[in-house]
Amino acid sequence: MSFRIRSAFSLPLFSLVLCAGCGESVERPQTIAVKGTVVYQSKPVEGAEVSFWGEGAPRAATGVTDAEGKFTLSMFEFNDGCLPGKNVITIRKMEAGAENAAVSEEDMLADPLALASAASAQDSGQGPKSLIPEKYSDRKASGLSEDVSADNNTFVFNLAD
Repeated sequence: MSFRIRSAFSLPLFSLVLCAGCGESVERPQTIAVKGTVVYQSKPVEGAEVSFWGEGAPRAATGVTDAEGKFTLSMFEFNDGCLPGKNVITIRKMEAGAENAAVSEEDMLADPLALASAASAQDSGQGPKSLIPEKYSDRKASGLSEDVSADNNTFVFNLAD
């Protein structure tokens, strides 16, 4: 058998062996369904991004508030919740509008100049404005944390200035 013929048969066989483990499911940590409400100045906050940062979690569980300020969290799948245990919470609500439109994450990843431009706009005060106190968007300064358990998974955040 010639080298070309052997190579033609070996490559597909090698590819099958290489991908043999590709279909296995990855075990994810247990999550607990979490819901809640965000209120600022005695009014529900619509369109706020709520993130629960669990200790040692691979990512934050996130949700967006509706017109009533209500949210549900998603971490790995839609509305699956967050990790049980202590979670630091951040809440962010930015001003919308064409004049203050932020550069998308995809644009920033694809173009380093877009990232630099967005950072420059934010530093100069030209970027989107926070509609709630900015401290709530910083994990170290938010002052928000909750211990999530099967018995304790509904939260109300009354934000203050």
